[in-house]
Amino acid sequence: MNYKTETLSDFTIISDKFLKGSKLNIAFLPENLNEFEDSAKFIYSESTTDIKKAFRLNNISVDYLTCDKPLLRARKSADWFGPTFFIGFSMLAENSTLINISLNVLSNYLYDFFTGNAPSKIVKFEIVVESKKSKEFQKITYEGPVQGINELGVVIKQLKK
Repeated sequence: MNYKTETLSDFTIISDKFLKGSKLNIAFLPENLNEFEDSAKFIYSESTTDIKKAFRLNNISVDYLTCDKPLLRARKSADWFGPTFFIGFSMLAENSTLINISLNVLSNYLYDFFTGNAPSKIVKFEIVVESKKSKEFQKITYEGPVQGINELGVVIKQLKK
């Protein structure tokens, strides 16, 4: 599996500003999150709209970090550049099976996306996991084939502290 994890020490500031009191289990994080002064200028991967539909069809609620209308960035490549996902501690602690279901929905979406497309089929995206109730965050960066996505469920569950 092609992934790496790292602790996000500066993410607490962002969490306090945008996630405080939030009941979000899973959300899209913008690409320019570190420029967090004006959430109306957050930019998300254009794939978020299709992924949100795929999740909704499977009764999984996923939303953008703020209520502002999202600005979307398109990337043209043989690879797939996905959004950054946020997984809240409550989902990790209370409904961890939803993590596997969500990863399965994402991989099914990508199998369909790559049907008839370029042969390389490399997927790139990140997941930020709230691994502790006291605001500790881990980032998983994944780059690899679609088949490896479902294995991330084990990695995510191991981050729970």
